Amino acid sequence: MKMDTYYIFYLTALELNFSRAAKRLFITQPSVSQSIAQLENHLQTQLFQRLSKGVSLTTEGKQLFEQIKPAFETIQLAEKTMSERAQLKQGFIAIGASDSACKHLLLPIVQSFQNKYPDVHLKLQNGSTPELLAKLQHGLIEIALVHLPIDEQRYSVEGTYSIHSAFVVGERYKHLTEKAKTLSQLAQYPIVTFSQQSQSRMYLNELFASHHLTVSPEVEVSAMDVLLACTKIGMGIAFVTKEFVQEPLNQQDIYEIPLTTQLKKRHIGIVTTKHAPLSYASQSFLSTLTNSFNNYK
Repeated sequence: MKMDTYYIFYLTALELNFSRAAKRLFITQPSVSQSIAQLENHLQTQLFQRLSKGVSLTTEGKQLFEQIKPAFETIQLAEKTMSERAQLKQGFIAIGASDSACKHLLLPIVQSFQNKYPDVHLKLQNGSTPELLAKLQHGLIEIALVHLPIDEQRYSVEGTYSIHSAFVVGERYKHLTEKAKTLSQLAQYPIVTFSQQSQSRMYLNELFASHHLTVSPEVEVSAMDVLLACTKIGMGIAFVTKEFVQEPLNQQDIYEIPLTTQLKKRHIGIVTTKHAPLSYASQSFLSTLTNSFNNYK
């Protein structure tokens, strides 16, 4: 027997009236009566007792109703859940970024998104670009902010944000800011930078190598706050992303060293795994994040 026939029985049992059941089903009353008769013939039992106004369930009808009721309630709950997710009344988003990208690029978007959709749960994870790409590949996150370039055969870049590199110092080395310096001159001073695994450090190594120089940092850290603290107390010259240290630059807690060499722009991308479907909530957040990145350009 078709599921539709049991659904007609289910609604008729709820309404205890063929006409009202027909209206809910958008079919005619004779169609309801015919379906119920087919089901009674199939089960070889009477399910309803016809009354002057409506119907009542027989003992067998009550038993059948109680047995199929959980199935249709589960379907209705699933439909309600899908509808709420589509309307962002619930949902879950897993997104990853580095500490700095999270603080300066992601959190402002998260705050406005949560204000608009307070019932959507966001899970944030930190990590380096290789770590975040691995989490994407294993389905632990759906969206990541990572340094480009990456393998675009495996991942999709949904939007990009341009960043600029800079060398900054604290008061101890402030005299280095008085005149543009070459990279060779900077190499004579202690360097403060991120660890070998970071994209920033890889870029720094490539930059110095392109000028036939090597980098031997005095201090290697894993967090921007620690890097800035080391710089402020005079431990050396820090290699940073200018957009992420704009506030301490404006407050003159640190100072940018002008260079004779123009450093090329780098890019942070909004990345997803190719061919992996996103939830309604993640699609909406991705759209918000991409639009925000486009506005920075």
